[in-house]
Formats: sequence, C-alpha cells, structure tokens
Amino acid sequence: MNILQKIQQMYNVLPLKERKVAKYILEESNAIQNITITNLAKKTKTSSATITRFAKRLGCDSFVDLKIKINTASRDLPKAGYEDIFEDVYSFYHKVIDNTVEMIDKEEIRKVVQFIRSAGRVYICGLGSSGLTAIEMSQRFIRMGLNATGLNESHMMIITGAITKPSDIVIGISNSGNTLELISTLKKAKENGSKIITFTSFEKNEMVKLSDINIPVYNSLFVSNQYFVNSQFSLMYVMDIISMMLLEDTKMHENMEKTIHTVNKEFF
Repeated sequence: MNILQKIQQMYNVLPLKERKVAKYILEESNAIQNITITNLAKKTKTSSATITRFAKRLGCDSFVDLKIKINTASRDLPKAGYEDIFEDVYSFYHKVIDNTVEMIDKEEIRKVVQFIRSAGRVYICGLGSSGLTAIEMSQRFIRMGLNATGLNESHMMIITGAITKPSDIVIGISNSGNTLELISTLKKAKENGSKIITFTSFEKNEMVKLSDINIPVYNSLFVSNQYFVNSQFSLMYVMDIISMMLLEDTKMHENMEKTIHTVNKEFF
C-alpha cells in the first residue's frame, strides 16, 4: 500500500482539519512536489502544525518525507481543466481504475467468488447510488442461476438481515462504510452466522469490522473535479471482474447464455 492509498484508508477517521489536507493531497497529488508547507497550509486553510501532525500520523518523519512518498506514488495523468472534456473524463476514469487496481487483492476477490458460488442465497444491499449497484449485481447473479436478491430499501434490508441463514452471504456496498441501515443489517446477519462481504472506500469503519472479506475501491471524491459524480465507477469495475470470474463456471455460463437467448427471442 503506497502513501496515497494509506491516506484514503485513514480519511474517514482523520480530524477535520487533517481531512482537508488529505483531500487536497489526494486530489492534487501531482502538484505536491514543489509546494511548501506554508503554501499547502494556505490552500487547505489549515496550519503548518496541522500538516506536520498529519505527516506524523502517516508514519512520516516530516513534511519533506511525506512529499517524497507522495511523489513516488503519484501517477502522471492528464491535467483536468475542461480545456478538453474528452481528455478530462479519460483522466478521471483512468485515475479511478488505476487506483482501484492497486488497492484490490486478487486473492480476496477469488475468495469472494468462491463464497458466492457456494452460497445458499446471496443478498446484496446498498442505499442511494450504491443501491443501484446492488440491484445491477443481483440481476447479473440471477441470470447466472444464483439465488440472489438486491435490496436498496432500508426497512427490507433490516428485515432480511434478521432472517438470514448460515449458508447465506450478505454483501454490503457503501463508499463510506458508515451507512447506519447497512451496519444494522450486517450485524443481524452476522449474528445468524451468515458470511459478510463489504465493498467500501475506507478500511477504518463499522462495516469493515463486521466483514469476513472487505474489498476496498477508490473513491471518486478524490478526483479533482466537482462535476465528477459517478461514485460507483470503481465498484462497477470490480463487479465486472467478479462477474467474469463467475462465468468461468460452465453451468453459470450456460445459464447466462440461456437468458440472453430468451430475451433476444422474446423481444427481438
């Protein structure tokens, strides 16, 4: 894990002022090389003392040490500025995917796939935009012949969590990992002996504490553009990987082909 990934993982538990520093660094990592601690304090509306504490919290000897580690980890991506919309969007997506690739553990992904294959039932939970991802994931699983349910309404999630079985898997999707309804659902499911899988952008949160496996993804909050609103892009990337790995199973692949054939026959 490089320093930028470490900053993202700690982001949710940082003091507010240090969080401002962290957000600026994650958004503008390529601009850190030549910045002074005084200028960084001005840009983040904090102080040199706050930045020094932040560096120490990350295990760095000094701000200079922090800069060296950031510059080593930074990617040379096209600079966004709406001079070219096509270039900007490419840059944003490239950054999200690239950082997600570095964050995920391939072996953990393989474990998730094995859990899903052997599950009695798979419940996929999320609210807001994460709820849309949960529904999309459940629809894919259903077409592979899996017993899957997507839940994006808080009451139904909590009710379902109370009646899960040890053979079930409950998947929680939340960028922050602090969604109260999801936490309640996962707690109840865990009490029932169900396996818990979470997808979050931060490792230090209540959902991760409850999970058997957590898959970290990059948060688009740290892409330097206020109009970049696709918070699910990194999750969709990981979902595609899991889907492709599941389709290596002959039976699941046949089921998917059947659904494609049926839909095409029925509507086209």
